[in-house]
Amino acid sequence: MNQDVRIGYACLNPDISQGFKTCRFDNLTNDKWIELIEWNLATLEEMITYTVDHGIGLLRLSSDLIPFATKPKEGVDLDWKEYFESTFHRIKDKVQSTQLRISMHPGQYTVLNSMDMNVVQRAIDDLEYHSELLELLGGNQTNKIIIHIGGVYGDKEAAMARFIDQANQLSKRVRGHLVIENDERLYSIHDVLSISEQTGLPVIFDNLHHEVRRPDDPTPMAEYIQVAGQTFQEADGRQKIHYSQQAPGKKAGAHSQTIAIKFFVAFLKQLPDMYPLDIMLEVKDKNRSAEKIQVYLDQDVAAAEKLWAKRKYSVLAKSAGIYQKIRDVLKDKQHVNFLLFIELLEEAEVAPENVGAEVNAAQHIWGYFNKQATSKETATYQKNIARYQANEITSRQLRQFFKRLLKKYPNDYLEKSLYFNE
Repeated sequence: MNQDVRIGYACLNPDISQGFKTCRFDNLTNDKWIELIEWNLATLEEMITYTVDHGIGLLRLSSDLIPFATKPKEGVDLDWKEYFESTFHRIKDKVQSTQLRISMHPGQYTVLNSMDMNVVQRAIDDLEYHSELLELLGGNQTNKIIIHIGGVYGDKEAAMARFIDQANQLSKRVRGHLVIENDERLYSIHDVLSISEQTGLPVIFDNLHHEVRRPDDPTPMAEYIQVAGQTFQEADGRQKIHYSQQAPGKKAGAHSQTIAIKFFVAFLKQLPDMYPLDIMLEVKDKNRSAEKIQVYLDQDVAAAEKLWAKRKYSVLAKSAGIYQKIRDVLKDKQHVNFLLFIELLEEAEVAPENVGAEVNAAQHIWGYFNKQATSKETATYQKNIARYQANEITSRQLRQFFKRLLKKYPNDYLEKSLYFNE
């Protein structure tokens, strides 16, 4: 594989010890704000460490990292930038030393082309916040803030003109970070490229949005991606695109639970001249898709075995047959078929629950605890197996029992297993 493709994921990571927090605006106090920001920055640090350790080069940060940062409340006047200065310095050093490319993507209410100037001003304030936060965390012009064009308001030409006017008046700091993206309803890649010509803003191409909202011309997707790449100047860093897959049975544009490797590989094969390229995956399982795609791109046996260690008991709980096939694929270290390895992992993910396979996996997990467990815990284990086989408890309840044992009897190997965190 071409080594000059980097992969990233967005905002959340289900495999770290904690997630981001917020609170009701009415409940916000200085003390509560300190508590929330401290927690969120600690979460971010853990996420950054995890991301780098798994060889992933891109990470989109949550816009809610500092809750209510642009929404002042009377009596809440903490200077959070100064209060957490040492924490920001520590994270900045980590981001810069690892060359992790961070980005942000404000939500649907950050609209520069609104006909309501109050909305526009709030959007500008929000972009200033995002720019400042990126820089506090080590970002420069290569670290981008992605926004959509906004609404049409009954007159698309006028709406585009308003966006162009507002974008051209933004501060130098914001413009240095800002990039614009095609959407799935209103503004096609053709529209966004036209706006780019009049604003100088780089363009993010989104493949799923493009599939749903195609321009009225026969231009191939690869050509649009190539033209979007030409909007990135040297100071903007590598071209970046968004990649996602349609969720089956959901509305057009809905992101899939995971990235299916065969469709991703087919997508890459359409882009033979697009390297170097940064690809942000927009997918519900977040880092999990990024990890498997990164293993495929790197063709790294050690990384594949690390991924297998995390997933082996989840696979065994679905199918002993698939489990054995993956072991066979990884047996010959010199000739690993990485595509087949990922496809087998995906096959296990969507396989239906199998009582025999679930019990088999449970027996393997129990092997880590049986010498330490009390007689009462042994009896509970045996009872839970029987109750699960009798359909009196769910597989989730069965695994929760083991999760409690893992908390009592820590095991570094098991604690990384997705068996406990499907």
